[in-house]
Order: sequence, then structure tokens, then C-alpha cells
Amino acid sequence: MFKLHSKASSATSSTTSFGSTGQSNGYSNNNGNAYSNSNGHSGPKAGIFLVGATYLDTIMHVNTFPTEDTKHRADRVEKRRGGNAANAAEVLGQDSRTKVWYMSSLPSPAASKILLRALEENNVKTEACVFHSSQHAPPQAYIIAAGNTGTRTIISHSTLPDLTLDEFVKKFDASCMRFSSDIVQMGCPFRWIHFEGRGADVSRMIEYVESVYIRQGWRHKLTISVEFEKGDRPGIQRLLQQADVCFFSKLYAETLGFDRPEDFLSSVGDFCKPTATLFCCWGAQGAVGLHLESRTRFSSSAGVIPMVVDTVGAGDTFIAGMILALGVRGHDIGRSLRFACELASLKCSQYGFKGLLQSISRGT
Repeated sequence: MFKLHSKASSATSSTTSFGSTGQSNGYSNNNGNAYSNSNGHSGPKAGIFLVGATYLDTIMHVNTFPTEDTKHRADRVEKRRGGNAANAAEVLGQDSRTKVWYMSSLPSPAASKILLRALEENNVKTEACVFHSSQHAPPQAYIIAAGNTGTRTIISHSTLPDLTLDEFVKKFDASCMRFSSDIVQMGCPFRWIHFEGRGADVSRMIEYVESVYIRQGWRHKLTISVEFEKGDRPGIQRLLQQADVCFFSKLYAETLGFDRPEDFLSSVGDFCKPTATLFCCWGAQGAVGLHLESRTRFSSSAGVIPMVVDTVGAGDTFIAGMILALGVRGHDIGRSLRFACELASLKCSQYGFKGLLQSISRGT
């Protein structure tokens, strides 16, 4: 872990934006690689590639967090697939303008069916996943979700090895080849590639992706984002210098001694790529962003919902919302931040991720 020192930053307005495939609402599937809408607009789908760990979550919903060494009855217990990038992929797959691919280290194909079902039902391609022998059980996460505070406490366990660089290269190259007939129309296989920040191997994966895109003349069309959830992972500082977009958790900032997201982003920006855009979620207080090149700060409050039901995966939904708004819809940073906060808040009002994008479209 490295130390950061707080400093002030300026706040100005901006309309900085990323690439777009078309309009904001009302799209439906045309074929596997294109979308169309009722106004006659159409185009190639935006390729999005996400890499992360996958878990089988057991979520115990309780009114209050239990006191140590006592018995406590759960109000509700549910099992569902978890994992930060996997959750984001499930949400992104609900938009018909996207073609979403997901890569993860998994147990045997038979043991992985329960983990992949919801992804595949939401149009997420899982062929890039790496399967291991049947001796490995699905990674487990046990989550205590406290209703009175909206907190969730997570205990996880996995015997699966992390993805290696060789595994990533083989699967990534194969995934790019699936787009070979569409590259003339789409410009490049994937417009946005997102990684969970898991250390040195991820850094080498990013280096490989950049080498491919630079060699093909595609690098200016690609956004590479990294999620920084925990500040104690070995080699994570290198990732700060590689990502075009950085997503930071409140936990990450607090671990480094910050109690305000604005101060944290101003300080961590010194360690990041000079042209990067940074975002930090702060729970019920919303989120903030910082565009480093212009030193422009952005902020958004959380959306208003009638009741908090399930906060598990809200941060992952925020990331999905930012990727969708910035990389697919082409919104500016301020508008994208507001959309992502609204989407994450909406997620907190329901169990799971089903129909999130349809729900927010009906409400806007």
C-alpha cells in the first residue's frame, strides 16, 4: 500500500465525452452485431469486455447487524451469482446497443452453470471464461446485509487460481477473432475493456491489450477502465498509471486515510495517467469525478428511492452505468455521473439486477 496526501482541487464545468453509438432510449435488437430503433437509426453494437472474479453469493438480509457470539434470525436469504465485473456485465447486457463479453477463472463447466446462467440470459458472452478441474468448487461469498444501515459485510473464500497472462491472451485473441468480419464497420473489436484491479497479472494483461490495439491503429478508439476496491493488493499502483478511467470504492479511499472523496481524488490523481478520468462512489452521498487533464471536478447526489431493499452490487451497477453512458451513449461526464448514480440507487430499491435498465427508462 502507498500513502497519499490530501490537497485541494479546482471545480469547473465541462462537457467532456467519450464515443457513442447512437440515441439514448428505445433500441431493440436487429441482429447479433447491430441495433436499430423506431426512428430508423441503426449501427454496430459497442463491444464491451469485462474481466473479474465470479462468486456464488449467499446473502442474509437482517434488520440489524448481529452482535458477536449471538444467534440471529435472517429475514430473507437468497443465493445468486456475484462478482463485481460479473454484476456489471449483467447490467450492461440489458442494453441492446452492447455486445458484452465476460472473462473469469471458473471451476468445471458443470459447476459453473449456476454462475453463468444469469449472464447468458442477459446476452453476455461467456466463451472467454477459463474453466478448471472439478476439484475446485465455485468461489463462495457470504454477505450479511443490514437493513437499518444499508451496509453489507462480506466474507469470501475461493480455491480457484487467478487468471494468468497466457490464459488471458489466448481467450482475448479468440474473442477478437469473433469480431473479424465486423471490424470494418465497428472500427475495433471492443470499445471498452474493464478490469477488476487485482494486481500484477492484470497490469500485464493491460499491456498486452494496448500492444494489440496500438499495432492495429485502434488505441484511440479504446477506453480501458480499472476498478480499485481494495488498497492492499500487490502491484495495484502500476494499474493507476495504466487506466484511462479509474473507479474507486469508498473503502479504498478510507483505507488510505481519506474521509472526503473530493480530497481523495485530488491526491490519488498524482499517481494516475495524466489524461485519466477518476470516479469515487460514496454510498448514500452519491459519487464524485475528476477529469485530470482539465482538473475539472464533477459530483452527483444519489437518486431518490422510496425504500432501500438490497445494496449488494450497487457499486457494480454504478460502474455499468458509467460505461454505458460514457462509452455507448456518448454522454458528457456530468450527465453520465448523474445517470450512473440514479441507476445504482434504483438497484438498491430491488433485489438483484433484473430489468434495471428497463426500469430506469420507464422513469425518465
